[in-house]
Amino acid sequence: MSYEKHHGKNQSSPLEINRREFIGKTAAVTGSAIAASVVSESLLAKTLSTPANTTSPARLVFDRPDSMFHGHDWQTLNPGYWKIENGALRRRLTNYGDRARRTGFPFHAQTHGFEFKTEYDPSLDSGIIYAPQWNLTGAFKLNVRFTFRGPRPDPGEGDDPNWKMYQDGYGLMGVAIGSSSLFESYNKVGNLIRIGWSDNQKLQVIGPSKNGNRTSQAGTGESFDQVVKSTDAMELSAGDECQLDITVNPETDQESRIDVRFQAGNKSCSLSHVVPKELTAGFVGIVSRGLIDFEVNMFQVDPGQNKPGNIGVADCLVCYPLGDTLALKDGQWTVRFVGMFASDGVTIDIRVSDSETPDGGWEGVPVSGTGKIVDNQWRRNTAIIDVRLPDSPSEKTLFYTVWKDGRNVTADGRVGTDACGPGTGFVGDVPGGGNYLGRLPQLKAPYKLCGLSCHAINSGLQSRTENGWQITGGRDVWQVRDQPTVEAYKHLEDYDFQVMVWEDDVWYMELLMYPPSTDDAYKIVALSICGPTSRWQMMRHWNVINPGDHDYGMDDVKGPEQIVIRKTSGLGQDPAYMRRNFQIVHHLTTGAEEVDPYRNPKKWRSWKMPNRDFTFVVLDSRLWRSSQDVDIWDDQGWNAFKSLYDRTDPTRSLLGEEQFGWLQELLSTDSSPLICITGINGLHTIWAGAKNGETASRNHPKNFEQRDRVTADYAGWVKAGADRVLELLGSRDGVTTVYGDVHNGCIMKNVDHRVIECSFGPIGRSGGRALIPGFGPTMKDVDDRDVEIHSLYHSQFSSPSQDKHATGDPFYWNFLEMEFDSAHPDPKIGLRVRNLVDPPTEAPRGGGPLETTSTQTGRRPNGKLPRIKTLPNADIYFTDTDGKSIRGARSDEDGIVHIRGLVDVQPGTKVVVNAYDGERSESHVVWLGD
Repeated sequence: MSYEKHHGKNQSSPLEINRREFIGKTAAVTGSAIAASVVSESLLAKTLSTPANTTSPARLVFDRPDSMFHGHDWQTLNPGYWKIENGALRRRLTNYGDRARRTGFPFHAQTHGFEFKTEYDPSLDSGIIYAPQWNLTGAFKLNVRFTFRGPRPDPGEGDDPNWKMYQDGYGLMGVAIGSSSLFESYNKVGNLIRIGWSDNQKLQVIGPSKNGNRTSQAGTGESFDQVVKSTDAMELSAGDECQLDITVNPETDQESRIDVRFQAGNKSCSLSHVVPKELTAGFVGIVSRGLIDFEVNMFQVDPGQNKPGNIGVADCLVCYPLGDTLALKDGQWTVRFVGMFASDGVTIDIRVSDSETPDGGWEGVPVSGTGKIVDNQWRRNTAIIDVRLPDSPSEKTLFYTVWKDGRNVTADGRVGTDACGPGTGFVGDVPGGGNYLGRLPQLKAPYKLCGLSCHAINSGLQSRTENGWQITGGRDVWQVRDQPTVEAYKHLEDYDFQVMVWEDDVWYMELLMYPPSTDDAYKIVALSICGPTSRWQMMRHWNVINPGDHDYGMDDVKGPEQIVIRKTSGLGQDPAYMRRNFQIVHHLTTGAEEVDPYRNPKKWRSWKMPNRDFTFVVLDSRLWRSSQDVDIWDDQGWNAFKSLYDRTDPTRSLLGEEQFGWLQELLSTDSSPLICITGINGLHTIWAGAKNGETASRNHPKNFEQRDRVTADYAGWVKAGADRVLELLGSRDGVTTVYGDVHNGCIMKNVDHRVIECSFGPIGRSGGRALIPGFGPTMKDVDDRDVEIHSLYHSQFSSPSQDKHATGDPFYWNFLEMEFDSAHPDPKIGLRVRNLVDPPTEAPRGGGPLETTSTQTGRRPNGKLPRIKTLPNADIYFTDTDGKSIRGARSDEDGIVHIRGLVDVQPGTKVVVNAYDGERSESHVVWLGD
C-alpha cells in the first residue's frame, strides 16, 4: 500500500520554524516541547506545536546565528560533526583531537595477548544527528535538502592514502532511520538503516540485510560490506543543491518497503528495498561519513499517524559548587561554581539566598557571582563563577538559582517529558520533579558524604520484576543510559548527605567512544553528570570531583608516560586528543579558567570545614607516581625488556616528592579531629590482576606480575610508596582513606597502623576486581600486611566471607555512606556500603558497616599527654622544642584538648602546645608520660 493510499493526500503546508527569532526569545526549546519554567506555553503553541489530531508535515530549518551548537531540536552522540553556518547545518570536518584511537598503554597488549602497534587508521565512523521529537513507526516520509560544498581533500602531510577516509565510497551524505537510540552513532551503530549518496557516485542503503542480521559488530568500526542495496548516481560538484526523498510503507505485517529518490539539478536516481518492518521503526536523523563537505538546508518529516514527542530542555546542563574551593576571603565565604550549558550565551549569574522563597522572588535576590560563558578550542559553553555567600555555610543551608543572560535556567525541563525514556539515554528520575533550586547544605557535624565511582553510561538496564531485580539489554553498546537501574538514588535525600564525592572514573571519557572533538568530549561528560538524576545530585550538594585514568580518555593513564603521550607523536595515540582531555578534566574538576595541556597538574588540595572540625583531602596517586617501566616505548621494542625494576624497589614513589611533602605537613599540622582522604586507589594489595595475565592470584601469590596492567594500576603496586603513605597516615588518629576505581565496595583496616581504607562503586559499570587467595575477614595482603575486612560488596560476593548474592538481589551498584561526627570527645566514624536503590533504613551491604571512633584509629600513642586546658574552640598545634610540627588538634568549648597521646613521641619528651582561636594565642609546655 502506498503512503497516499495508507493516509490520504495531505494538502497542509509544512510547519516551518524561524529558528533565529525563536532562539533569540527562548534559548530553551527542543522540537515541539519546552521547559515550562523557561518559556510560556502560549509561545510554544504559537511557534512549534502541531495539533494533536493532524499529520501535517513538520519542517526543520536552521535559520539561526552561526554556532558550534546544533540547536535544542537535535540530539547526537557526535555534536562535533556539525555546526550552524549561514542558516544551514554544516558538516564540520576537522576538530581538536580528532585522530584518537581505541587503545591503552602497551601493557594492555601483553596482559590481553595482542600485538601493540603505533600505526593506525584514524578515519572517523558515521556521525548521526537525530530529531528527538520524531520516533517513527509505520508509514512516513522524509524530505531532506542538501548543498554539496566540496569533495574530500587530498591526503595531508604524513597521512596514509590507504586510510578509509581517502577511499572512494567512504564519504556519505544522507539520512538514518530506525534508530533505537538518539545516541546510535559513530562506532555505536546497531540495526539502524543509513541511506544516502556516497562519493563513489552511488545511491546506497547501508545497514541490516533483509533478514535483519547485523553486518558488523557494533564498536568494531565500519566496513564497506554493510551496503545492502545500491544504484549508480551522479557526480556532484561544489555548490550543487540536492534533495533526498524517502518513503517508508508497510507492505505486510512483517515487512516495509523503502523507496528512495535522490535528485541534483536535472539528474535523479532511485531505488527500493524491502526490510523487516521493525527495522524502520525508530528515530530519524542526518548521517555523515568521511571528508566530503556538505550542508543541510531543510529536514522535513511527514509523520503519517505518528505524533511528535514532548521533548523538554535543560539549557543549563549543570551548575555545581566545588566544595573544595570554599574559602573565607576578607571576612566573606566564597565558593567556585562550574557551569556547563547546552547553547551559546554571554553571562552567567548566581543568586544565593537562605530562603527557598525569598521576598520579592528570586529576581530580587542580589547577584552573588558572575561569570562569562566561554566557547573556545577546548571549552564548549562553560562558565566559572566565583560566588560570595551571604552567610556562613556552617550556620544554615543556602539555596541558589542560575541565570543565563538574564533568564532563570535553574530548572530541568526534561523531567516529566519524553526527553526521559526509551532511547533518550535518560532513565534516571528526580524526586519532586525538575523544578528544583540549587542547594548548599549546612556544613556542620555530623558530616555526611556520599562516595561515587565508575559511572559508565552504557550496557544493561536493571528493573524490578516479580522475580526480583533483573538486568535487560546486556552489553548493547548503543544503549546509552545515565543511570544503570530504575529507582537509582530514589532515597538519596533520606541520607541527609552534604557532599557528593565523585572519585575516579567519573565519566569514563573513552569507554563509549574516543571522542573525536571537544564537543563530543563534553557530550560524554554531560551524559554522565548532567542527566536528570546526576544533575540533581550535583546541584543539591557540595561536590568534590577527583578524576581517574579513564576520565582523561585513555585507560591506565599514570606516571611519566602520561606526560610523554601528551607531547610526543608516534606512540600510538593522538597527543592533541590527550592534551584536550587534560584541559577539559582539570577545568571541570578544579574550576581553572586556563589550563596548560603540557604541564602535569598539581591538583592535591584540602578542604577544611568552616567550623574547623573536619578536613577532606584530595590526592593524586596516578599522575606523579614512578614509571611502571622505563623502557615502555623503547626503540628495540618494549617487550624485549622485562622487570628492569621490581615493584618493591625502595626508590619508587607513589605521590611524588612535592605532593608527599605537602601531605606530610598537612597531617602534622591540621587541627581537625577527623580527616578523610581520597585519591589513592588501593594501598593494600588485596585485589588480583587481569584474568588474561599472570597475577598474584595464580603463579605469584606473594608478588604481583610486573607487567599485569591491572595490578600495576593499583596504588599498592608501588609498594615502597604505599608503605610510606601508610606509615604517614598511621601517625595520628582519625584518618580514613577512601577511593573508587576497583569496582568493589569494601571497608578494611590495617592492623598495624590502624588505618581505615574503603573502596566504593561502581555506580554504572561492572567488572569488580578479583580477590587474591586467602581473602577473608582476617587476612594478609600480597605484601604481607595484616588486614581486617569489615565489608565486601562484590559482583560475585556479598560479604568478606565470600557469601553469594541471593537470587533476585539488585546488582551490586553501590555508593559509600560516610559519616564523620566530630562533635564528641572521641569523634565517631561510620562507614556503610549502600546499593543505589537502598533507603538508609535498609541494612548496609557487604556484610555490615564499620562503626568506630577516632581513638581506635592510627598507631597507638607512645607518650601520654597530661590533661590540657587552654583557649576554647581553638586550633591546637603540638611541636617539639625545635619547632618541628608533631600534629594538630582542637579544644572544645571549655578549652579541653581530648587527644590522649602522641604517636612516635617517647615518654619524657618535652612538647610545646600552641593554641590559637582566630584572635588570641596561648602556649604551654608539657611532658609526655608513660
